[in-house]
Amino acid sequence: MQMTIARAMTRKKTIKAQLDKITEDISKHGAINNKRLHILSNEKSDIKKNHREATEKVKALFQQFHDLKDNYIKLTLAINKANLETEIIVAGKTLKIAEALIYKNDIQQYLSNLKTAYQQAVKKATREVDTFNQNLKTEGLSEQVKKEVLADVLYLVPIEKMDELDSFLVEFMTEIDGTLNEVNARTLIEVDID
Repeated sequence: MQMTIARAMTRKKTIKAQLDKITEDISKHGAINNKRLHILSNEKSDIKKNHREATEKVKALFQQFHDLKDNYIKLTLAINKANLETEIIVAGKTLKIAEALIYKNDIQQYLSNLKTAYQQAVKKATREVDTFNQNLKTEGLSEQVKKEVLADVLYLVPIEKMDELDSFLVEFMTEIDGTLNEVNARTLIEVDID
């Protein structure tokens, strides 16, 4: 059966809810006192028939659980395969969907942390430069001499690199969800489910 990635993702959410419901039903009805009638059976006069019918219904729940689990796995594998093959363009970079998801879910935070760490290093260096320069006696010195003795921040990472990082983060985070929604709505996958 063919479906879009978006439809497959929705189907996975539905399956999760169904698995939770079956698990809850098994919790409630999976075992009983053998001297009582089971609620799942329509048979209310013969306890043995009641138990047989209830046993069949619980077995059917287990089978349904396993069928749904298998479909969930098939959907996930088909989505993963498409994510490894389908290319998208985000923030000017051509990436496979899987790569974009890694950026979004994992790497983006590290890039953001790197940007923050560099900003902190610049602030610290700026404070040290300001303190150093405030403690210097520069009265009466020529501008040329002042230039030579006053401290300045030495940027060990080119500012352009940090600007590129910042630009990428802003563009990436702005574009990623919309791009993924768009590609997921039109990318077809083949999956053998019930």
